[in-house]
Amino acid sequence: MTISKQLWTTLHGTNRWLLEILKTCEMLANQPGVGEDRQGFGVAGCRSYSVGQYVVFFRAREDGIEVSRVIHGSRDMTNL
Repeated sequence: MTISKQLWTTLHGTNRWLLEILKTCEMLANQPGVGEDRQGFGVAGCRSYSVGQYVVFFRAREDGIEVSRVIHGSRDMTNL
């Protein structure tokens, strides 16, 4: 079952923001090389991808991706 289908099955009232984040994470799991290289943050393999006003930080894994955080794009990202 895809993340999107599972979401609709279990959480009927989920807002559009969360659904968009989940769809993006599913896409990133299939294409983990997209997004901006963020290895300057001191975490090997760290990448980021913008979703509207938010930024998803993630690392590729053998079985998909590991999302470390989702933050608003207006935040100062130098001290994450």
